[in-house]
Amino acid sequence: MFYEASRYQINPRFAFVSKKLPRPLRILHLSDIHFRGKDRGLELFFEKLGKEACDFVFITGDIFDCSAGASKAELFKKLKPRYGTYAVFGNHDYYNYGPFDLVIHYSPGQGEPRRPQPTVVFEKALENAGVRLLRNETVEVNVEGTSVLIHGLDDPVTGRANVREAMLNFKPAKLNILLTHSIDVFLDIGENEIDLSFSGHSHGGQVCLPGIGPILTHTHLGRQYAEGVKILKGAACSISRGIGTSRFYRIRLLCPPEAVLLAVKQKKEEI
Repeated sequence: MFYEASRYQINPRFAFVSKKLPRPLRILHLSDIHFRGKDRGLELFFEKLGKEACDFVFITGDIFDCSAGASKAELFKKLKPRYGTYAVFGNHDYYNYGPFDLVIHYSPGQGEPRRPQPTVVFEKALENAGVRLLRNETVEVNVEGTSVLIHGLDDPVTGRANVREAMLNFKPAKLNILLTHSIDVFLDIGENEIDLSFSGHSHGGQVCLPGIGPILTHTHLGRQYAEGVKILKGAACSISRGIGTSRFYRIRLLCPPEAVLLAVKQKKEEI
């Protein structure tokens, strides 16, 4: 359980979209890194990630676990996407969860921890590393003549997400990509509004049992949405198991940490 938390993997996956693409896109999806300070194993993993050619890097929240992790944002400089690195925040980027907070956080009626994170420091660290942080906003990127819309939601777990605000510039004729910390925002998204989404938060369950799967997934959509590439409301959804864990509970079982390397291809029209 303790060894597996450091057994980082790069997992290739595939997704298909109906919108026109100039060519297949290669997207590196990182989530739930939980930077906490010095970690040689994680640093070596980022060196490995830096050797992967990709068009975009998408980071879907819980980037930092505590203030000591801010300096590790410089690891993002090792990544060389053609069209940039984009990120959204998760609940751990806003609150510093202690051991007790983590145990009771998902109990009914439980509020957020009293210790806020230094989000301004985190924002600056990401900016210095060349990462564009999106908070309920959209950026439009030209990929070889094809317009791609990237809608970035602020953290839905702590109630900061505003789907309609983030998608003010939604254009159905273009490729619409959603970055969100939790897949649960699809409860508020219409059919076929999104073509491709990226999320985390579930850690894939973090602890899975043989024949049973994840015990706790932190999603209202069910354990089948804990990890992998799923189709939901017409969107191909990349749900990451995440790279890190809370600094207090560094365990994983049958759920190794991952970076997802997603190949996105245009779906062929049926004859």
